[in-house]
Amino acid sequence: MLIAAVLLLLCLLPTLYVLRKDPAEYRAFQALTRTQDRQRRFRIWTLKSFLLYGASSLAALAILRRLSALVALPAEFQRLSHFFVSRGPSASGLAGFFAGLACAVVGGLILTSFMARRKNKKQAVKPVTVGNITPLLPRNWGEVAHAALLSLNAGFSEEVYFRLLLPLLLTILIGHAVPAFLIAALFFGLAHFYQGIAGILATTIIGLALTIVYLLSGSIWNAIALHAFIDLLGLVIRPSIGLLFSRRQVAA
Repeated sequence: MLIAAVLLLLCLLPTLYVLRKDPAEYRAFQALTRTQDRQRRFRIWTLKSFLLYGASSLAALAILRRLSALVALPAEFQRLSHFFVSRGPSASGLAGFFAGLACAVVGGLILTSFMARRKNKKQAVKPVTVGNITPLLPRNWGEVAHAALLSLNAGFSEEVYFRLLLPLLLTILIGHAVPAFLIAALFFGLAHFYQGIAGILATTIIGLALTIVYLLSGSIWNAIALHAFIDLLGLVIRPSIGLLFSRRQVAA
């Protein structure tokens, strides 16, 4: 219990750091115009996210001697997992749903961009976003590659932290998984404070959905894959389709 309490305090530091530093860093990022500077900031964010969330979570799990949680659902989550499994769709059905949804979304993006090009517009339709993420959208293929790395890292690092380590520590301390996952989802939303209120609400809801995916499937890797895909869809796939159908892009 004492070790869990100390680790919880230490593991909350990344979120507090992000809440304090990210808004100013994001404002500074929005002022960048040179693609070299934007790509450098992407690299810094990727490394920082991995160290703050990914590496620290792996270290904490190792201290707890719970690295097995990366491949098997912790005993503390078993009861809640059984609740969702007994009342929700099967893991295979859920996977099929998300696969179909992904195909529909990507197909819609391609069709929209193609129609925009056929109408001789100078660039594809401006994407609709939830939260202030438009400045993050890549403007050329070099930025697309950096955004892809950022997205893949976010899928791994943030899921291991917000869907595994943080709920596990909270459950050990308070004895109940439900409030632990709710608190972790709230912190997940707050970690996206730089996106504004809409971004916080959207990411909190996404965090809850990822929690259900994790508990239904019993594997953190399914949540990691879905999280990475969501980020890739917004920061890589959609901008890439726009670049393919656009007549202009910022020089690399």
